Amino acid sequence: MGRKPDRPSYGELPAKSKCTRCRERAVIHLPAHHANFCEDCFLHFFRTAVKRAMRLFPFRRGERIMVAVSGGKDSLATWLVLSELGYETKGVHLDLGIPEFSEASRRAVENFSGRFGLPLSIFSLKDEFGMSLPEIERRSRRVICAVCGTIKRHLLGRIAAREGFRHVATGHNLDDEAARLLGNIVRHRDQYIEKAYPYLPPIGDMIPGKIKPLFRVEAAEIRIYCRVRGIDFFGGSCPFSRGATSHVFQEALEFLEEKMPGTKRDFLLNYLKKRTFPPPENPQARCEGCGYPSYRSLCSLCSLRQQMGLADRR
Repeated sequence: MGRKPDRPSYGELPAKSKCTRCRERAVIHLPAHHANFCEDCFLHFFRTAVKRAMRLFPFRRGERIMVAVSGGKDSLATWLVLSELGYETKGVHLDLGIPEFSEASRRAVENFSGRFGLPLSIFSLKDEFGMSLPEIERRSRRVICAVCGTIKRHLLGRIAAREGFRHVATGHNLDDEAARLLGNIVRHRDQYIEKAYPYLPPIGDMIPGKIKPLFRVEAAEIRIYCRVRGIDFFGGSCPFSRGATSHVFQEALEFLEEKMPGTKRDFLLNYLKKRTFPPPENPQARCEGCGYPSYRSLCSLCSLRQQMGLADRR
């Protein structure tokens, strides 16, 4: 094979290709970085990218991090690389109650936890909210992806506070963040554009901060990391995600990336260079349903519960 691939790849380089870092035989090609790597140097590159991201996030000395894990490549890679970098982590999985899909997701998380010896807690959406996602989908008039995102964000934050964590890490990667930014710019969603930052600080003791350690890493690079580290992730798509518009913006960016490697990275990171993380917005009121800080009389979670005919939970 005599030609370099035009996308991040493993095992597709010409036999004489040398690692950019150590000059040994290269097996990994990253066109956005104009670099080829052997496996060991790729792991150094990947961990360095995450380490650079983590420097942006203010932590207390010795602070533990809760990692929201779905069983997919991004969340499991986040969990493992943070532990490799010396952070004390705990994985938390929220079982959505989707037949077959949730069972496979849960198995992937449990197998990963057992193999790498990392602590894990599993919670059920049915127990925490009162309904499984299929039940919510049948009753809700809203787009189910938006509803699911709201519920997971609130529940994982509350679980983190309950378990004593100040920060929740998620597996959002560079592709996710670039597509989200593009979508918000196209739709002129200024309030979301202002918050387009991979860190949100904690608010008091009840609302943990949110961090995105993989925001500098492409999805394809994460797949290579999982391959090199032997991470057996669940690659299935949620049956409720059909028609999600985020995929359209990702495909648009992927088209540009193939023509001009590095476009996604430049688009997101150059935007972030001009930003500082947004100051915390401290809600002054308390939700009448659950007692959590809220901007309205009912928080988003309790408002959804009310729409579903579920009782308040204090």
